[in-house]
Amino acid sequence: MRMLLVILSTLVLSGCINITSELQPSDPDVKDVLMGEDCTPIVLGLGLGKNRIEYAMKDGRPYGDIAEFRSRINLNRRTTITRIRTIQLTEFYVLLLGSRCVQVIGEP
Repeated sequence: MRMLLVILSTLVLSGCINITSELQPSDPDVKDVLMGEDCTPIVLGLGLGKNRIEYAMKDGRPYGDIAEFRSRINLNRRTTITRIRTIQLTEFYVLLLGSRCVQVIGEP
């Protein structure tokens, strides 16, 4: 009974977090066509690893309106982001699991 109480109180008190922070002002001259991210897992409140902007730039996937960039985007694989609109840190945490990601949004 005591163990059940500990487990229930842990689940009820752990809560959730979903925070996005921009690390630089957005560049309105660059369109938000691709988004790449590099993530690190968080387990039981502990995380270990490095999130690198370079890796996120190599992981570009279609994000916005790709109409004028369709010829430069490889839809089956990742497309490298060469012009950056913004860089963001995103943290997501539910109960005892979560992740922290660096996201790069920009153009090929």
